[in-house]
Amino acid sequence: MVVNYIASLWKKITISGLRNGKTPHDRKCILFINRLSMLNSVLMILFSIVGPLIQLTDVLYFTIPFAIAFALPPYFNKIKKLEFCRFYFSIIPLFFLVGVCIHNGEHLGDKYFIFTTATIPLIIFRKKWIINVLFALNVAVFFFIVWYQSCHQATQIIPEFIEKEYWVFSSLTVFGIIFFVLQYFRNDSEDYEKELEEKNFIISHKNNEIIDSITYAKRLQEAILPPLEDLHSGLLEYFILYKPKDIVAGDFYFAEKKGDYLFVAAADCTGHGVPGALVSVVCSNALYRAVSEYNLIIPGKILDKVTELVIETFKKSKHDVKDGMDISLCAINFKSGEMCWSGANNPLWYVQEKQLKEIAADKQPVGKHDYHKPFTTHCLPLKKGSILYLFTDGYADQFGGPKGKKFKYKQLESIIRNNCHLSMEQQKQILEKSFNDWKGEVEQVDDICFIGIKI
Repeated sequence: MVVNYIASLWKKITISGLRNGKTPHDRKCILFINRLSMLNSVLMILFSIVGPLIQLTDVLYFTIPFAIAFALPPYFNKIKKLEFCRFYFSIIPLFFLVGVCIHNGEHLGDKYFIFTTATIPLIIFRKKWIINVLFALNVAVFFFIVWYQSCHQATQIIPEFIEKEYWVFSSLTVFGIIFFVLQYFRNDSEDYEKELEEKNFIISHKNNEIIDSITYAKRLQEAILPPLEDLHSGLLEYFILYKPKDIVAGDFYFAEKKGDYLFVAAADCTGHGVPGALVSVVCSNALYRAVSEYNLIIPGKILDKVTELVIETFKKSKHDVKDGMDISLCAINFKSGEMCWSGANNPLWYVQEKQLKEIAADKQPVGKHDYHKPFTTHCLPLKKGSILYLFTDGYADQFGGPKGKKFKYKQLESIIRNNCHLSMEQQKQILEKSFNDWKGEVEQVDDICFIGIKI
């Protein structure tokens, strides 16, 4: 019964104030302080009992007050004085050791107890400046005791016949405290590693689920991209350089054949990754409806209708959604040999008679815009051998090179100008190699969609 009562009391004191800990670290500190406080109090009581038996009655002046002082931290934790308790628990052992060292003198080696007290701030504090200050205080107290003991005699001369017993008891005390501290570190480390393993497992599981979902979303997004067979209609050669930044992309390419017309576009929706992919589904669907459902053939009119449909879709949201896309859209009429084009922020480059030329885009996106105006349609006759280049801004905006700067359109224009006489497949390979060489180890910053069409 007595053993059970003592065990119950020990447990009750040990968890005193545990509910007041807001974080796992707080709760671990409370348990550590409560346990070591009780251990210190028990040691003081044992010293109080053993002292008179070995003719050291003077130790009672230290052991009894400090038995009470060491028992106070669980009470402080219980009344929510957690921060005060930590400082109190870090400093009170130093007062005790200073008194003991002044009382016993140099030859008993009590000053080495400070090696144990110096570890306490490392355990119960997280702020480095507090740890540094308290650790420095322990060092200062140690050297103060060394200086004091070298200049002053002990206030109490301990008989030689009990020095050995005192030394054994003191050594066991040091080893007991060190064992307790190391055991705390070990348990804390094992708990942390176990907790870390559990969290890593959860994160890994969630990550796999997210990647699986996004990978499946990629399959759905690829389903909205046109079959490449549509681009073969009436074309001699073409290439598509399509490099999503993430698994899914905000960029997409569009191809739709209707009557004598082939509609081709390179589009860049707001954002990239999952948000960009969601916007691309909305914009791609609107583009398809403008051509197939509303039977529009003039690129500028198509972009006006797409703008209307995108705004109408996002208008259903209670949030002010301004997402949309930049696009380069051309309509090729193989019967008349004419090409009409319209662009939102992205231009059209074309090569005729070995000359690289540009048609500027309207400086507005497809989507909600404060100063929206009808898109402009540009038409020009196509000659055999003419090449059209439709692209988004991802290629030119890539950082890299020896100085980590943007690739820029001027450098891209130079590549096209120098290689437009090559086959479309060769041009694609050169563009891809140039991009990879420039990017190097730098992360890809945006999705890339680049289309070349040779008539």
